[in-house]
Amino acid sequence: MDQEIQRLQQQSSPNNVEHPSQLLTIDTEQLRWQKLVFQDGDFSVWIPQGLQSSETVIISLDKETLPFEVVASHPQNYRFVAAYSDSLDSNKISDSEQLLNQVIEGIIKETNFTLLTDENITWRQYNGKRLTMKDEDELISFRVYLIDNRVYVLAGGQSYNNQNISENIVSFFDPFRIL
Repeated sequence: MDQEIQRLQQQSSPNNVEHPSQLLTIDTEQLRWQKLVFQDGDFSVWIPQGLQSSETVIISLDKETLPFEVVASHPQNYRFVAAYSDSLDSNKISDSEQLLNQVIEGIIKETNFTLLTDENITWRQYNGKRLTMKDEDELISFRVYLIDNRVYVLAGGQSYNNQNISENIVSFFDPFRIL
């Protein structure tokens, strides 16, 4: 490796350029993370760089709908999603467990994912859910939180060939912050 680096450093003249396939390359497969601040949603998250998309997704609850603003990034063999709902009035959030379950059911209906695991969690003092879902191609880990008057959804997906959630996806959930 050192010899190859020295050889490349000695090529100072543009006339000595070799064919690109002969040059040393290192594929680290590491994701490059960027901080996204969602002013309207009052939160921030670090998300890997990749092809990004944003859209409004409407989730059906029992008797009504709940719009979410969704941003997704698709680097390499992954998908990362950060979403937040419109502000909710106090009567909708009085039973946080019921609301979170309705949101999860709405996500399943919207995506046709199969629910594998569903655990109650807390983030700081807020109620939430940790979920694992799948479809025919992808294994997806979710965190769904009710914080103050909003529902937040974070998700990371990877190829279903790997039966375990990768460390990249697990680390995606840690830097989530409320502004």
